Amino acid sequence: MIEVRVKLYAGLRRYRPGLAIGQSFPCSVPEGTIVGHLFDHIGVPSTIVAIILVNGIQSDREHRLRDGDKVALWPPIAGGGAGSKGSKGSRAGRW
Repeated sequence: MIEVRVKLYAGLRRYRPGLAIGQSFPCSVPEGTIVGHLFDHIGVPSTIVAIILVNGIQSDREHRLRDGDKVALWPPIAGGGAGSKGSKGSRAGRW
């Protein structure tokens, strides 16, 4: 088994209602687990996960997790408006 830390953002937090905003939680999964299988393990439907960061780097569902990884998950996010500039190059989900 390996242990990863998971943070849920925005609407995904409803799957862990006891967590404070920005709080992560530990999750033990079998060695060789990919991110896509982590969703089932933590009870979050994969269909509502749009953004995945592993250790602060955007990843996909096939990314193989390693012991100590930090996984941040977001649902689809809408927003911004005319004239919003975004934050190119920034690292979201800082630990």
